[in-house]
Amino acid sequence: MQGVCSYTVVAGPGQSKIVQFRDENSAIDTNRLILAKTVHPEFVATCKDLGLIGDQRPLYVYVMNNCQGLLTSWRHPLIFEGSFFAQSWNNNQHPCSKDTAEWLTEFQANFDFLVQELPSRFTRAIDLVRKELPSLFSKALPFVLSHRDLNVMNILVNPGTGNITGIVDWAESRVLPFGFALYGLEILLSWMNSEGWHYYDHHRELESPFWQTFREEAQGFSNADLHSIRAARMAGLFYQYAFIFDAKGAVKNVLVSESNGSFPYLDAFCTTIDWSPIF
Repeated sequence: MQGVCSYTVVAGPGQSKIVQFRDENSAIDTNRLILAKTVHPEFVATCKDLGLIGDQRPLYVYVMNNCQGLLTSWRHPLIFEGSFFAQSWNNNQHPCSKDTAEWLTEFQANFDFLVQELPSRFTRAIDLVRKELPSLFSKALPFVLSHRDLNVMNILVNPGTGNITGIVDWAESRVLPFGFALYGLEILLSWMNSEGWHYYDHHRELESPFWQTFREEAQGFSNADLHSIRAARMAGLFYQYAFIFDAKGAVKNVLVSESNGSFPYLDAFCTTIDWSPIF
């Protein structure tokens, strides 16, 4: 499979392994993968760094276990288990104050830039995020390992039960306040065609068990956290769909063309702030 910065093949007895070749400027932080495996032991494959091959244009080589399951894009998405997000919540990374201060400065600059570039219909939601950023980065919520590309191609499910069997592509994950990755839930509750974004007719029936499971398993969670989670979710949606990133995952620019494929996502999720989980 050809990716933006990688080429991936299946190998080994019974196709039990995946080998990935990555551009020399897109090395995987294996410490990050170890952390992901620690937080989500049943969802993340073990990965081994085999080093570089080639001279003129060297490639990094990684081998990992082949997680069993179908891509969620191959079938109707079922319940995205709240256990996955509860695991994140329960594994607060406790970053130092110096790091959180630097991250706050980074995101304040990004969202100040964003409000100048996006159409005015997004201003209300951006202002909500800008107002809440200091609280989010002052540890109002746990700081968790946040997946940066939680889409249907990176979520594997059991074809019989719909339960998650694996989450892949952690290369660009980073530690952020809980809630930044909740855009992944919206992806599994909805679909898009040429006419725009649509929720499945029974999306509320799918979402309710997700939040019920999360509430049962997330230690110390209370309704008082919902205000901050609402802001973090919105920040994550903008972070996912409104920015252009360089090969190292740093913000390079803001989407300005409404013909870009990400604008339907922004219109679906970021023109209103009236969101609350369904328990």
